[in-house]
Amino acid sequence: MNRPRPRRVGYLLLVLALLAAAVVWRWPTLKLLLVRGIAESQARKAQVDEPRLPVGLQLVAKGFEQITDLQVPPDAPETILVVEKGGNLWRLDRQSGQRELLASLEVSHRSETGLLGLALHPDFVNNRRMFLYSVAEVDGRDQSQVEAWTLPRQGKAARLQRILLVDQPPYPNHKAGQLAFGTDGYLYVALGDGGSGGDPHGNGQNLATLLGKLLRIDVDRAGDQRAYAIPPDNPFVGVAGARPEIWAYGLRNPWRFAFDRRGRLVIADVGQNAWEELNLGVKGGNYGWNRREGRHCYPPEAACDASGLVEPFWEGGHPRHTSVTGGYVYEGKAIRQLAGRYVFGDFVVQRLWAIDLPQSASDTALHLPLALCDHEGLITTFGRRPDGELYVGDYGGRIWLIVPGS
Repeated sequence: MNRPRPRRVGYLLLVLALLAAAVVWRWPTLKLLLVRGIAESQARKAQVDEPRLPVGLQLVAKGFEQITDLQVPPDAPETILVVEKGGNLWRLDRQSGQRELLASLEVSHRSETGLLGLALHPDFVNNRRMFLYSVAEVDGRDQSQVEAWTLPRQGKAARLQRILLVDQPPYPNHKAGQLAFGTDGYLYVALGDGGSGGDPHGNGQNLATLLGKLLRIDVDRAGDQRAYAIPPDNPFVGVAGARPEIWAYGLRNPWRFAFDRRGRLVIADVGQNAWEELNLGVKGGNYGWNRREGRHCYPPEAACDASGLVEPFWEGGHPRHTSVTGGYVYEGKAIRQLAGRYVFGDFVVQRLWAIDLPQSASDTALHLPLALCDHEGLITTFGRRPDGELYVGDYGGRIWLIVPGS
């Protein structure tokens, strides 16, 4: 009788363990663990020596659940507003460690849905207004919504009104969710292509839908039958068949984007299965999805027309980069070597990088990204203090500060 080989026994035990996990966890969580394990294994095989900057991570807080955003009020630099995917918004006092639940939203709990983004109004110090992006189930289907809230200096947050509502396809992924105010005072909203794989509805290239787009709206004024106004210089105002809210298009799942103090916009767009990308913001720009993934035709065997597309200034191939998490340009003073460089991470590959930005969107990065440090968790977001120092948030509910290393 042939005895089972040790490797086959190991595979059998792995299958049994996964079946047991399926009973405890929902399928999206199990799928995440599988994808992460495979990607980490491949990344280790592909890892090569790369230059590093002396940077480390200092634990600030733990015990949160599935952090999706971190924001620091300009008038309270030791406060961190912590957004959880499950619908909770917390206020954390970094010095005392005390935390206060500010709001609890009813949200969808499927794979990439939930409470995903927070932006503070440019005049937040005076008007106390903030904006939340969430995906909720309304009448049996998921809808992305942007809501205006007020946050007093003490006490709970209060909902003011719904600003924007977008119907989502019946898929649990690619909802994006970043909100940020530009230096022009307008609110920018990132929406993914709506989900599944390969953008089956062609939303990225369809100017008649808000999915797969970066929007730009005026939340300080109301428009005709809207709770917001359309900035008159938006690129598709007056274009037949196009939504006037659109500022840029051809995005798959922009997670995340940010402005620096010079007004430059950096968009991190998660790839399909081969290429992650970083882009500079271009008014009216077409970033190519789903005709292209990064600088490559999609599907790979297809022929595609790249004319008129905004090329990424950086792309990272799988498995070394697997699910990009956008960050910020470092504008602090604690780490001189990071000054002016864009810091980003990866949801699966446990590492932080920094890269020099090109002079314009038509250029590629002058240098390959520098590795900063390894991270033991799934990097979901970054946060920026008023002094330019950066936080890192992970899916395991921890917050870290990027600090000088040895």
